[in-house]
Amino acid sequence: MKVLLINGSPNQTGCTYTALHEVETTLQANGIETELLYLGKKPIAG
Repeated sequence: MKVLLINGSPNQTGCTYTALHEVETTLQANGIETELLYLGKKPIAG
């Protein structure tokens, strides 16, 4: 299984990153592959 963690905060190393990093560490400790993606300053339109 692979889990994608998305950080959409404009502050790349703020509270959202800290929370996602904790989740990422826990998932990896349980053998789950993760990828942390930072989208905070990328233009998103839809």
